[in-house]
Amino acid sequence: RRMTRRNGYTLIEMVITLSIVIAMLGGTLGLVRLVRTSSKHASDAAIHRQEIRRLANDLRRDVGSAGTIEVVESRLILESTDDSQISYEFDSETWFSRSIKSADAKQLASDRYLIDERSPVKLRLQPISDENPETEPSLVELTITLPDRPSQPIQILAAPRMPN
Repeated sequence: RRMTRRNGYTLIEMVITLSIVIAMLGGTLGLVRLVRTSSKHASDAAIHRQEIRRLANDLRRDVGSAGTIEVVESRLILESTDDSQISYEFDSETWFSRSIKSADAKQLASDRYLIDERSPVKLRLQPISDENPETEPSLVELTITLPDRPSQPIQILAAPRMPN
């Protein structure tokens, strides 16, 4: 008997080829999804770090020029020498806020900082020296613990200008 050679592919060859192509497409789609998710997390983290930097800069500037500093629950209240008031509110929301009011309680400006809502914040005053803690200005310590770095909290320290 003589075998005749036919052009074309068998059904088994087609099924094997299709299953390999489908497996490769599935792996590629999974990889694309992983890259997109990773990219989103990285950009969110960059935005949060940028907001924390902006918050730190504003806080240091405001505390540096403050006359009196007071912490009431999750609020930092800074009174300036011209009787204007700057207050920072740190609570469990996603936005931390800063507002400036004039001596007659008119809202002059407000700002918000986008920080991850899962980030616990601790705000406290600590005396600069142990000699006269009641009369000397206090150092403002703000600690933010980001969820992706729980063992490395971000600590922002802000000190008032020392009188001459």
